Amino acid sequence: MSARRPCGRCDPVLVTVGDFPITANQLESAVASSPFATPFNAMDVDDQAAIRGNVLQRLVSSRLLYLEALRQGLDRGDGFRDEIEKFRLGLLYRAYMDRLRATIDIPEDVGAAIRQQTAGNSDARKAAEAAYRVDRFRAARTANLLELRSRYHVKIHESAIRPDAAPDTLLLDADGIRITLHDLLPAEGMEQGPLSSDWLRDRLVEHAEFLLVARAAEEQGVDLGDRLASFREERLPALLLERLEHSWLADEQVLRDYFASHPELGRLVDRWHIGQLVVASRGEAEAMRQRILRGDSLFELAGRFSIDPYGRSHKGDMGWVQAGQGMREVEQGIVGLADGQVSEVIETPLGFHLVTIIERRPGESRPYELVRDKVRQAYLSERMLAYIAELAGRYPVVWKIMDHQVSQN
Repeated sequence: MSARRPCGRCDPVLVTVGDFPITANQLESAVASSPFATPFNAMDVDDQAAIRGNVLQRLVSSRLLYLEALRQGLDRGDGFRDEIEKFRLGLLYRAYMDRLRATIDIPEDVGAAIRQQTAGNSDARKAAEAAYRVDRFRAARTANLLELRSRYHVKIHESAIRPDAAPDTLLLDADGIRITLHDLLPAEGMEQGPLSSDWLRDRLVEHAEFLLVARAAEEQGVDLGDRLASFREERLPALLLERLEHSWLADEQVLRDYFASHPELGRLVDRWHIGQLVVASRGEAEAMRQRILRGDSLFELAGRFSIDPYGRSHKGDMGWVQAGQGMREVEQGIVGLADGQVSEVIETPLGFHLVTIIERRPGESRPYELVRDKVRQAYLSERMLAYIAELAGRYPVVWKIMDHQVSQN
């Protein structure tokens, strides 16, 4: 989310958080990258508006967290600076390798031979061409790394590559590059197997390649664009959240106490696996019901006649429905319905329904140990809502949707 001022006409500002705008283009980009992206265009206007509103609120929350992270100086910490540098080097490495890969062409004679060998089979031709490019890239990469080692005067200190060496022992140096044993060890908290000289040597070669290529890319003037800024703006809120969660969840008793005061988190309500046929008129529904009572399959009829697109494509199998989350009229209509029995005609705004219960799972109360993750999520969500409200009082949030400003500070 860039802080640069947008063009008001081509990219209208929807809301400002502090001095930072959130624009329509940023919102659409966030919607496109959300889990709702695939089914979004198939939703009705109201559902699309609800999702946009939800995503926009998340963008506002993220910006508030970002501003608070800056206030707390999280961007000046050594850990964050290390993350930024590793990300920067990774971008440089990928950019360099992408450029190298782009230089791999298939000579005309090789391409002609491949076409002749694959005899018009396009899939086989593409596979053969891809295999050729992989082989040529591997050779080009090896030659390129040898050239970089020579260019930057790489010197490996073989005698120092020992598991019992001190962490600050120099293993490799080159122009502007130094690698010690400490640089090769797994980060704190990560699993580490037994060290060996062979393992260290392999890691040294990999790390040296990474740094050499990144340096070469930097000298080529690779433009990282806004990617570093985007990473910074995404990572700082996440870093603040990690610290908040650590402080909010000082020990397990916090969650146990929360569960004791919210026992509903352990309750599972009744669930039904239902089949359904929906038609446009009561008369048609009554006729369908009589056919089912005479032996016709509700599921076959739903696959042919249901006006519900999902139900028709799934031949009436609507999956599991949880009490309180389905349509109120349908839930009322299946009260007392035995498994396999067809309901009376149920009228809803969507049409006239015939419903059957395929199987059911009765509600139950589960102990804390079985719902710990659910309790944790609920507790953190509650704390986060209060925290975001607090931040909205610290940093001005001004909504500008449809030229109507509503200040929240």
